[in-house]
Amino acid sequence: MPSPFFSSNITNTKLTHDNSIDSLAGGTRWLSSTITYSFPASNSSLYWSSLSSGYGSRFGDGEPWRSDFTTLTTADQAAFVKALQQWANVANLNFVPVVETPSAVGDIRAAYTSDPDELTLAWAYLPSTGPYAGDIWINTNGLLNFQEWNPGNISYESVLHELGHALGLTHPFADPDDPSKPTLPKNQDSVIHTIMSYTYADLQGVEGNEFSFHPTTPMVLDIAAIQYLYGANTRYHAGNDTYTYNDANTYHETLWDAGGASDTIHYEGAISGLIDLNPGDGSFIGQPVYVQLNGVNIGQPVPNVWIANNVTIENAIAGQGNDTLIGNGSRNTLDGGAGIDTVQAGSARSQFTLNKTSSGYTLTDNANPGNPDTLTNIERVKFADARVALDLDGHAGEVAKLLGAVFGAATVANQDYAGIGLTKADEGLSYEQLATFAIDATKLTSHEDIVMLLWQNLFGSAPTLSEKSPYINMLDTSEISTGALVVLAADTGVNAENIHLTGLAQTGLAYTG
Repeated sequence: MPSPFFSSNITNTKLTHDNSIDSLAGGTRWLSSTITYSFPASNSSLYWSSLSSGYGSRFGDGEPWRSDFTTLTTADQAAFVKALQQWANVANLNFVPVVETPSAVGDIRAAYTSDPDELTLAWAYLPSTGPYAGDIWINTNGLLNFQEWNPGNISYESVLHELGHALGLTHPFADPDDPSKPTLPKNQDSVIHTIMSYTYADLQGVEGNEFSFHPTTPMVLDIAAIQYLYGANTRYHAGNDTYTYNDANTYHETLWDAGGASDTIHYEGAISGLIDLNPGDGSFIGQPVYVQLNGVNIGQPVPNVWIANNVTIENAIAGQGNDTLIGNGSRNTLDGGAGIDTVQAGSARSQFTLNKTSSGYTLTDNANPGNPDTLTNIERVKFADARVALDLDGHAGEVAKLLGAVFGAATVANQDYAGIGLTKADEGLSYEQLATFAIDATKLTSHEDIVMLLWQNLFGSAPTLSEKSPYINMLDTSEISTGALVVLAADTGVNAENIHLTGLAQTGLAYTG
């Protein structure tokens, strides 16, 4: 165990030649994965090294000697332990608290001291042979002294950040004192990818000075780097786990899941979003998170629920909005819930096989036939080169039947027409309103012309006087509206047969949009 005058053993780390890790690995780590921590209560020289290899003369400017030195509050300590646990969740780390004595202190020590620059929130020392190694200092003149360290605010993120340093992580950007240091490219040097960054930016590169809700865990690149240093936590969420999200809370996190054959992301809210099950990618779930500039939201929402590398989440259940779901290379169950929901496939339509089942569809990547995805409550599939509507018992069925009745059975294959109809239906037009929209597109206004058009498309011949007269009379007397008559025609069995509705239910309705 370290004392105030020497640190625990450390070891040097080698470059991996993976830039995303090398840019964050600081070159050293604690030799043991069991790491102690403590909260200093005194700045007596009994507890701090006054040697030049430590903090220097107690009459100098070393951190412990400053007049503003003070211990962390009880609430601060509880938040600090919670932040430690976030690192332990993802890496093979065991944090053990110790009560300081003149002969024993923690590897990681955290206390308040002063820095005249109020913009300096905190600072920390990497693992090293000096007795200051692992020490974290919170600025009494900075925000952390005035704000509770609650997950989601910049103070809690700052604690996570400083703990990253104390464990052996460094900043991912250029170091003027070490020009050879690996750095992240600009599009990765952002807090959405690593809490060791200083840059708050959305995916489009719009920058601010914080987030509306800050990360509450190490992020994707942090997890990869800390696992390189200490190994992964293979016990955390090793079973079949469900990660549940709602609209009452805001989220900004990365999921580390050590195993299980059927893990699920389940969103119970009503805000339209995107769930992406691919490791290393981010989702938009629940309340949106924005980059902020001086307290004002700017740019586009940022992904707020990420999946760490080497993690497989098999299933997604979306909420009540119009959601997008993206599967991964495993066998996925994708449930859209309510709303008009889309599964996004990354390759061409010809690469997939779509099959109707009793409860929905299966979607199989022909290059990975052993892992078909099960689609439930999914209304649309978006391929790289095509779109298909699956809700033949809903909007897609209404559009297909109206195309057949109003424009003729052949137009069901017109993807532009189908796309226009689906857009209108998805915007909220009722079946009858959609029928009126379709008949208006023909420019026909005469009741006789409308009846003759519908009859011709259904039966392939012009109606006789006795056949058309009852329908014309119904329209003339307003016994039925034009839209209702079109729906009546569209819902006939002969129209369903003309447009091969049963076959469409197997393949979906292709459309552009």
